[in-house]
Amino acid sequence: MHGTVIMKINSLYKLIFVPMFYFVASAPPACADEKYPDTLHQRHQLWNAFVDKLYLLHRNRLADDNYYTNENIGGYGGQIDNLEYYREVHYYDRDSRQLLSTVKWNETYPFGIHMIDVFIYDDSGRVLREYSATYLPSRYTSPAETLIILHNYNDSLHSFREFDASNVQLYEQCEKLNGEIVFALHYVDIPDSLSQLEKEKQQDYRACFGHVAESAGIYIDPMVELSTLH
Repeated sequence: MHGTVIMKINSLYKLIFVPMFYFVASAPPACADEKYPDTLHQRHQLWNAFVDKLYLLHRNRLADDNYYTNENIGGYGGQIDNLEYYREVHYYDRDSRQLLSTVKWNETYPFGIHMIDVFIYDDSGRVLREYSATYLPSRYTSPAETLIILHNYNDSLHSFREFDASNVQLYEQCEKLNGEIVFALHYVDIPDSLSQLEKEKQQDYRACFGHVAESAGIYIDPMVELSTLH
């Protein structure tokens, strides 16, 4: 990964590439190659299929037309040098006002998608799962980043883990409701067992992540969310 930063936007979290990432002619996957059980060709196929399903989920959630949108134009400097590179559209549920999805449209890409995020909420209106895929301006053959983010809320703690469409864990974070970060671990720092942590941190780690899934599980397929549509 060329560089990463954690952003918090309207209480939605994701691991994103820093802007310079978009100007690299070819970039490595977000995780070291040895972490992947599949070949690069297989990964391209898998990740493109993930985008296909994510787009279908996005379309299905808008099928009843009970949504509204707002949009803006955005772009990049540098080698791209186009400040009107994409049209960013936010789709909101008309009743709950919840953000259903965000799509950056550019007709150069498959389905016209430069980036897509889809959000799933629990009955309390908290983000429960997020799905994301992003294509580079320099490479349209497959997304450069895919994410499945699983959230958990435990008393005064909010935790989440991020996986990609190959089901490789990339990141995990735990914070208190006041925003204080308890853990923020990239894939190279995530312990394989509690014993790898200092003893004084083990109880906090268990409280943070004891109820967070250790893999993407069934959510590796975004279409599983169709069963939650009313």
